[in-house]
Amino acid sequence: MVEKERFSNQVRWYSFTLCMLIVLIHAQNIDIFIGQHPAVIAAESFIEEKGARIANAGFFLCSGYLFYRNFTMDRLFYKWKRRFFSTVVPFAVWNFFYYMIRLAVSKVQVFEGAFQQEVLWSWQEVLQAVVNCKYNPVFWFLQFLIVYIFLCPVIYWLLCNRYIGLCALISLLLTAGGGLADSLGDTLPSMANWLFIYMSGGYLGLHGRKWVEASKRMKSPFWFSAAGAAASHLFFAVSPGLTGQLLCCLFDAMLLWNVLGYVRLPEAKWWMRDTFFIYAVHFMIVRAGNKLAYACFGNSMGMGLWMFLLLPAAVALFCGYSGRLLRQYAPFVWNILSGNR
Repeated sequence: MVEKERFSNQVRWYSFTLCMLIVLIHAQNIDIFIGQHPAVIAAESFIEEKGARIANAGFFLCSGYLFYRNFTMDRLFYKWKRRFFSTVVPFAVWNFFYYMIRLAVSKVQVFEGAFQQEVLWSWQEVLQAVVNCKYNPVFWFLQFLIVYIFLCPVIYWLLCNRYIGLCALISLLLTAGGGLADSLGDTLPSMANWLFIYMSGGYLGLHGRKWVEASKRMKSPFWFSAAGAAASHLFFAVSPGLTGQLLCCLFDAMLLWNVLGYVRLPEAKWWMRDTFFIYAVHFMIVRAGNKLAYACFGNSMGMGLWMFLLLPAAVALFCGYSGRLLRQYAPFVWNILSGNR
């Protein structure tokens, strides 16, 4: 497999792994199946906490890397145009779709309580749904990503020089980790936290391609990320705080990438490639699936555990085959829903 194909295949495996972690996070059902065994609760809580850190960081790191890989300001409008159709359009369409689905299922008794928010119809609610992801909370990632894409000229200006870029990353880490943006509300501090991960990916895309896309024979990237992960976790254990947490997020996501690069990966299966579609659809499936299982089987500890374990596979298969059908029989709809991926 030539280097370009090997890199593309590794990106597919990385994205699919992150997607499955996201599905597992949202498949946890201890709030639905009450009274499960403490070991089950501990396992689901552990996966939710650790998986969220790696998955969210991995998506931002990979997004930043792919955006700034081979980037120059001459390509700015080309990048903005592509991201408008691959990110902004599906962001708005899926948010509106989730709003309509939530409005419809709120009238069905079996799904009563599956969602915590009361659903109302008004144009103000439509605006809140489309812009602020009110009824599609998992799309907060895309909301942040759209802002980062819009800020591309500023980010590139900060990162284009290797040394100034490194200073900018350290300054952002200290600003976010030190809580200097906490007085600006809830969203902006969170956006600053994930901007550090995104810009780290961008920095690697501009200055570290030979390390990120290194072949298996080059072991230094793996050991660097492993050492960084160990050091950041030790730092966080000694001095708990947001700075250590952000470093853990960064190096854990880097380590996962390098672990996948270290092993011999087979070619990603066709059902592993539609990761955006999986990300967009999974929340509705896992919440409705857990609620439906509870309605059919009651408060069964065994059923709660089985649903948690099997839902990721069910989501992957459903998205794979439904995506194939849409691609074949409704290509225009598929291009909108998938961002033309």
